[in-house]
Amino acid sequence: MRVKLWGTRGSVSNPSAGTRRYGGNTSCVEIRGTAGEVVILDAGFGLHWLGQRLMGEGFSSGSEAHVLLSHVHWDHIQGLPFFTPMLVEGNHIRVYGRGVNGQGLKDALLCQMERAYCPVPDFFDDSIGARLTVHEFDNDSFTIGGVEIRARQIHHGDAAMCLGYRIENDGGSLAYLPDVDYADPEHFESAIDLAQGVDLLIHDSLNREGERPVAGHATDADAVRVGEQADVGQVMLFHHHPDRSDDEIDSIVASYAQHRIRVSAAAQGDEIRLSSG
Repeated sequence: MRVKLWGTRGSVSNPSAGTRRYGGNTSCVEIRGTAGEVVILDAGFGLHWLGQRLMGEGFSSGSEAHVLLSHVHWDHIQGLPFFTPMLVEGNHIRVYGRGVNGQGLKDALLCQMERAYCPVPDFFDDSIGARLTVHEFDNDSFTIGGVEIRARQIHHGDAAMCLGYRIENDGGSLAYLPDVDYADPEHFESAIDLAQGVDLLIHDSLNREGERPVAGHATDADAVRVGEQADVGQVMLFHHHPDRSDDEIDSIVASYAQHRIRVSAAAQGDEIRLSSG
């Protein structure tokens, strides 16, 4: 499978001179299965640019994409109204995830579509073009073509629901833990379970030791700890703090240069190929 990063920033977008190399778009990761499956992890503003690329590649009437949402905080869903393939009649966009606080996923997504705040028509309106289907689940395993997916709830603060994902295809594997914190030692269990032995762990690193922490998020040290305990091939720091510059991220990665596992930072536009070959 092939992985491409379209949004690596957390909380709010920050496209600026100081974030040019690692990117300023919010969370969005594209996965292409070997049979052409289009699986998308989260729908931050990077989703718009992914949609433009898909359209340029001929993603037209009759195409299908699968969007796996970790949760419904704005930086993980605000790209959906601007995902151009949803305007094309005959396309089918499937959105997977969970609602929050007793509200279903569909209703949670519609909250951001209130006309007072959003100029884009309701994307559940049949007249918009594509068919949009919502799949709500919890700790589930399922397949999309030849792509195997496992979801499990991870800890993102006491009031927030968040899913992590494990994806496998063609002998390659990754775990995606975009927003997670470890307020209690038992919170590591679900993260390590999803990440066990994967080739690539994409992990929240919004916080740094010694800085004032943002609640509900991990540090780079947490990400590396999970990677070590899960025996992953590579830890990729993700969901970068919006104020963190490219140079600062370089410094964080450099601090792990002698570490026993490889540590990198997610850079918008990067592509990674994961397979048994």
